[in-house]
Amino acid sequence: MRLKKKIKRIFNLIFWGLLFTGAGILLGFANYEQEGTVCRSLHYNLFYGESDILIQEAEIDSMIRSVAGEVKGKPLFMINTEKMERVVSRNPYVSDAHVFSTNTGDIYINVYQHEPVIRIITESNNSYFIGDKGVLLPFHPDYPVRVLVASGVISDSNINSDTASPLFSDLYKLALFINRDPFLKAQVDQIYVNRQGEYELIPKVGNHLILLGDAENLADKFNRLMVFYKQGLNQIGWNKYTVINIKYKNQVVCSKR
Repeated sequence: MRLKKKIKRIFNLIFWGLLFTGAGILLGFANYEQEGTVCRSLHYNLFYGESDILIQEAEIDSMIRSVAGEVKGKPLFMINTEKMERVVSRNPYVSDAHVFSTNTGDIYINVYQHEPVIRIITESNNSYFIGDKGVLLPFHPDYPVRVLVASGVISDSNINSDTASPLFSDLYKLALFINRDPFLKAQVDQIYVNRQGEYELIPKVGNHLILLGDAENLADKFNRLMVFYKQGLNQIGWNKYTVINIKYKNQVVCSKR
């Protein structure tokens, strides 16, 4: 019995030894194979979500070349994909980026763009975007982006500062609410900030102004507006009133033309 146990133990040791040795050989072979593989192609995948384009493949390629030079034909072990990923991520319009290589010599660059939800025009006529994650984005004059516009009494310091101001937070919250509702997104054209710090909405359909007040209780305010549109304006016409005031609780106050 002791001899059988000893033989079995020796057999197990030999088996596991061979298994680990084989795994090590395969891993070493894979590493050797990868080190001998050169980059044969770059694959750019840009994801814009529902946004218009703010960054293109040529710009990403230029950033890659600035840190890696000519990548095609270079051995994979000499290519720092993490460095490439970091430089792409520093672009203000990039929300996230992933760069990785395969054993076949392909390098994939997956780039996710921020989605602007609102364009803000300050009193100094400077423009900014706020992205869907609440991040301030620079305005890009070369790319027209069709989003909600906010203007009026808005200073650059309210928007372009290290800490988000109440006005910045309100405009972001208001833009998200409007964009998430198909009807409001199609109907509301602009947000105007008046001198009292209240919000006025300029619709695309109907020659009237909507007084929203502050950015609180948005669901209740817009629900009253929707009811008034369906039960009121659809019956008497969309140009009957000059002002529709929904800033007071449980009320819709209108001024006739």
